Amino acid sequence: MINIVKQFKVKNIVKIKPLHGGLINDTYLVWTKGADVPQFVLQRINNYVFKDVARLQNNFSKVTRHLRKKLVAQGETDIDRKVLTLVPTLDGKTYYTDGKTYWRMMVYIPHAEQPEMSLDLYHKGGAAIGRFERMLADFPTKLKPTIPHFHDIKFRIKEMDKALTDAILSNRDLTGMGDLFEDLLMCYDYFKPFFERFKEMPLRVCHFDTKLSNMLFDNEGEVLCLIDLDTVMSGYITSDYGDFLRTAANTTHENDRAYSHVGFDIDVFKAFTEGYLQEMKDTLTPAEKELLPYSVLLFPLMQSVRFLTDFMNGNVYYHVDYQKQNLIRAKNQYALLESVASNWEEICNFIYREVAI
Repeated sequence: MINIVKQFKVKNIVKIKPLHGGLINDTYLVWTKGADVPQFVLQRINNYVFKDVARLQNNFSKVTRHLRKKLVAQGETDIDRKVLTLVPTLDGKTYYTDGKTYWRMMVYIPHAEQPEMSLDLYHKGGAAIGRFERMLADFPTKLKPTIPHFHDIKFRIKEMDKALTDAILSNRDLTGMGDLFEDLLMCYDYFKPFFERFKEMPLRVCHFDTKLSNMLFDNEGEVLCLIDLDTVMSGYITSDYGDFLRTAANTTHENDRAYSHVGFDIDVFKAFTEGYLQEMKDTLTPAEKELLPYSVLLFPLMQSVRFLTDFMNGNVYYHVDYQKQNLIRAKNQYALLESVASNWEEICNFIYREVAI
């Protein structure tokens, strides 16, 4: 590990310790001589998930440089804690590879633990995501995808259809599915005209993995910055908005087998939406304002499709603890979709009132 760190412009390394909890990349903290806290973060980039590491790092570098310029122009203080900073390799690159593994280093940002869950915290989370998008609204170029078709519902439906055909040909056990496959297709067909209208929205730089755990907080409970920028690419703002609510506004976790526990928390939705639109309302186009509610529907639908697809494929993508877990997850997300639908009028009215449609 020390030999890996020595490929970057870092001196006097004394300690390297793994940081547990990441689902995709392997992360380590790096101390230098005389330091009480880590100075750097070392990550092994998962090149199975991210096939084009050069593209990923190019996106990462361009976006963080743009954010830094904006913070400087705004007269912000403590900028090094409000945007991620890549450490260059000895030859000036943004990552190091030995041909098999890929590594990057970043400056460590001192931060506090995530505050306890509250409506105020969801409001702050929404504002942080909105601020991130607003600061990148004038980003000069289109970013290439790090995960192609990541939030493409049409592509995910095709994958699900193929998975069913393959499962039948392989004589795979699909007991317990019931009508879920047909129900998901019916929902997609019903909302397809609205999802296809997403093309009316401008492409913006989006995070694509919005959640509270991808934010750092200071000692006062304010958001310092967004982290985990591997999925940053060009897309529609519906991705950042809808994906956050899929997890945050679910009244239970996605592994809960008791579907009666699943519900859409309208108070979390309102707190998050107020924070988000506080930052983005004046930046949104008419199409974005009109179509924003449909992202709240899209993401439980898409995640149910993805879980069911993996179940039919034999659980090859998502980690499972038992054979039917992805089926349970798929039904859980479908129950969330039904709850969103039952709150649909209130969701639309609240968003349209906030954006003055």
